[in-house]
Amino acid sequence: MESITTKDLSYTIGSKVILNNISLNVPEGSIYGYLGRNGAGKSTTIKLLLGLLEETGDKIFIQNKSLKQNRTEILASTGNLIESPCFYTKLTVFENLKYLDIIYGKGSKRIDEVLELVDLHKEKKKKASALSMGMKQRLGIAMAIFHDPKLLILDEPLNGLDPQGIFEMRKLFQHLNEQGKTIFLSSHILSELEKTATHIGIIEGGKMVFQGTKNELLSQVEKDVVLRVNNTEKAISVLQESFPVSVNSPNKISVRANDDEKFNLLLKTAIDNGIEIYDIESQSTNLEQIFINLISKNHD
Repeated sequence: MESITTKDLSYTIGSKVILNNISLNVPEGSIYGYLGRNGAGKSTTIKLLLGLLEETGDKIFIQNKSLKQNRTEILASTGNLIESPCFYTKLTVFENLKYLDIIYGKGSKRIDEVLELVDLHKEKKKKASALSMGMKQRLGIAMAIFHDPKLLILDEPLNGLDPQGIFEMRKLFQHLNEQGKTIFLSSHILSELEKTATHIGIIEGGKMVFQGTKNELLSQVEKDVVLRVNNTEKAISVLQESFPVSVNSPNKISVRANDDEKFNLLLKTAIDNGIEIYDIESQSTNLEQIFINLISKNHD
């Protein structure tokens, strides 16, 4: 089952196309990382998903229900945090959630549960204005999950956080996901999404250039094996018939071997031809490089 589906979703401002036939498929129970450069259309997508911008047609479906026809019901089961969290700075952490409880009527027990979940229980009496950036983000998440939504939509929730804050948010997202919540989040921090996301969508110029599982994306990784050998010229001559080969240094060569089968063939070919291997290093492309490559291809 898909938690979020869009069908050829487009959005324009005047003559400028912001989104061009975006078809999202966000599986229920996933952590879906939505990637794109500034101006690619990420924030516009999120605002459309939350009904903050009006779409033409009926192309957004949450939990298989039309957003246009079931807006109140859908938003009642959705939590969100768009860039910077909004709260009352002169109220304490507890008071901000108590104010929110006027709407939802969950009670003080739920406030304590949520504060424990986001690790703010020790800060409950502190004014929101006195919180660190990481604590403010956690308070924003606490307010987003207070009504126990099935779906969380987060726009750049890692903005402004130091490494410790990013680590804490990662653990929180994983914990919430383990509780059965679907998390749709946009971020510029690709290395963090590589650790957190189960699925990835990449948007460029208002168009989707990739959508699938993280493993499917990482399968596009180009893996190079660096060999230190006894005879560089002979190794190049023998191996280049079956593999892309380049000189790494006077006694090292770099060989492209994208999977275990090719790696085993590489070693067998070298050994069968009397090439002595003194050292092996593995180098692979990370999510950031894949992202750059996909963006570059889209502009070719």
